[in-house]
Amino acid sequence: MKFIDIKENLNAIISLVENADEYLILISPFNDFEGWDKLKNAINDATKRGVDVKYYVREGEGYNGMKGLKVNLFEVPGLHAKLYQSENETFISSGNLTNDTNINWYIKLDKQHEIDEISSEFYEKQIIPTAVEYEA
Repeated sequence: MKFIDIKENLNAIISLVENADEYLILISPFNDFEGWDKLKNAINDATKRGVDVKYYVREGEGYNGMKGLKVNLFEVPGLHAKLYQSENETFISSGNLTNDTNINWYIKLDKQHEIDEISSEFYEKQIIPTAVEYEA
């Protein structure tokens, strides 16, 4: 695992999105894309490229703070975790996807067994079974 320099956190997530070819899993309980068009456009472009984008937010949040984003959105009761993953990279973080300068840590998982474990033990067992597709 590798800690990402705090000045590079947001750029690392944009890069993750831009470099995805197959899928994106974005787990962020709270979101605010106001003034962060670069990330919003990157996510929408990924969808247009045929990337399977699944976005998970806390139950009751819906598209709050995500105006103009075109993704498959799911709500998860009590969601607090943050995970950003493609077929190429996986990050765990203390940071929601908000365009702010709060101090948050981002860790890039670089060992396949770590990635497999977070996928199977967290995403597949905790997120998928409790997620409900959001309908506006």
